[in-house]
Amino acid sequence: MQHAPNLKDLPSSAKLIKSTIVAAVVAVFLLVSAILPAEYGIDPTGIGKVLGLTKMGEIKISLAQEAAAQEVAAQEAVAQEAVAQEVVAQSTGELAATELAQATQNIVQKPAETVTALRKDSLELTLAPNEGKEIKLTLNKGERARYVWYTDGAAVNFDGHSDSVKYKIDYKSWQKGRSQREEGELVAEFDGKHGWFWRNRTSKPMTITLQVEGEYSEIDEVI
Repeated sequence: MQHAPNLKDLPSSAKLIKSTIVAAVVAVFLLVSAILPAEYGIDPTGIGKVLGLTKMGEIKISLAQEAAAQEVAAQEAVAQEAVAQEVVAQSTGELAATELAQATQNIVQKPAETVTALRKDSLELTLAPNEGKEIKLTLNKGERARYVWYTDGAAVNFDGHSDSVKYKIDYKSWQKGRSQREEGELVAEFDGKHGWFWRNRTSKPMTITLQVEGEYSEIDEVI
């Protein structure tokens, strides 16, 4: 047979309130000193930095931001590819047979004006931790260049962009993200400089190899 507990053995209301306050204080302390630094890089007390939790939180935030940027870049690339395919399909459908014959005749009659000699280059860049470097090709509107670049291991932050003194364009991005390897074809939208900027966000040096072939007239490392 069970007996009801003695009222004297039960904690008083004052003890319960005190225990609740202590638990709340401990929870707030853990939130400020451990959870905020480890998850969000926020360290108002400085304890997170001592324990290495703040660095952990900063890395998490950085990775989340880079992942978001890479996702946006992928969506932009898909949208650009869809637009390009639609333009090609429309142009093919609208071009009459007589225009095709005339274009073929012009190519045969004036090969020197339509055929451009291709240039081919291969180079390497070494980046220290947090260092950035940039390579630019000189291309006129409509000229093309096939490229492939890759690192010797870790992924690198990159930004493919163009600029033009002639058209007063300081910056036009066409590809951005974080990757260990990228390849494709660059088609110049206007006369100017077109290329890539890489930044090493790792803790170790890395080497980037760039191989490019196309109609560009110059290839330069931007200092």
